[in-house]
Amino acid sequence: MKISLCKHRFPIVAPGGSLFHPGDCSRCGITYRDHETELRRQEEALIVGSSRYGKCPDCGHNRRLFRFQPPAQPWHSPDEEMPVSFLCMGCYNTAADTHNAMVKGAFEEAAA
Repeated sequence: MKISLCKHRFPIVAPGGSLFHPGDCSRCGITYRDHETELRRQEEALIVGSSRYGKCPDCGHNRRLFRFQPPAQPWHSPDEEMPVSFLCMGCYNTAADTHNAMVKGAFEEAAA
């Protein structure tokens, strides 16, 4: 496994890239897509790697529990840590859907 300590810089101004298609890192050359893929892989490894068997706090069933932490939103302060909970897969999906609906509603309300 290759570990990069680069503080990536992806150009978003022509000719190096654009806001919707950032260019390669000006320091190490990694593509923006590869960088995003690696971040997703690390997030999934954290969720699966920290899973454990136990009693789900939402439904009360004894099942495998997965780490759920809603992503930070623009209205949160940068140093605010979102709460972490361990949920079974069904409750995990429900929590993710509920969070996504809440964020969508907030953005629609702000746009109106």
